Amino acid sequence: MEILEFKLAGNSFGIPVEIVKEIIPYQEPTPVPDSKPCVEGIFMPRDVIITAIDLSIYLNRGKTDTDGLFVITNYHNLDIAFHVDAALGIHRVEASEIVKLDNSLGVDERHISKGIIRNEGTLIIVLDFNKIIAELQPELLSDEEMAAIMNS
Repeated sequence: MEILEFKLAGNSFGIPVEIVKEIIPYQEPTPVPDSKPCVEGIFMPRDVIITAIDLSIYLNRGKTDTDGLFVITNYHNLDIAFHVDAALGIHRVEASEIVKLDNSLGVDERHISKGIIRNEGTLIIVLDFNKIIAELQPELLSDEEMAAIMNS
């Protein structure tokens, strides 16, 4: 499996490369009224409307600076951009190298994390973007898909 490592609020996080569509420089999104606090708004590169999520706010780590990058993912034909500080690289790991988080961590991080990998002395929290997107956009999923994601 390949993991994209990125920085956010001074910590290393990762997601599977297979869900990454592209990485682009930050663009100021247009705010959307009555949206969740982590939704920065929408923007339209190359004639496609994309929802921008401040991943730092979603993870309760404050607001991301107005620079950085958007990691654009595609889920159920919906493009969602996650605002991060920097992309650091791609690492190849075996599934057995991902250590599951235990109950000593906060429920939120355990809920949206697949586990932790260690790369050259750095701990990388591997996020479960399926769960994050399912929480932000539950209407995209059937009841069966939602149950499968939440029980994984």
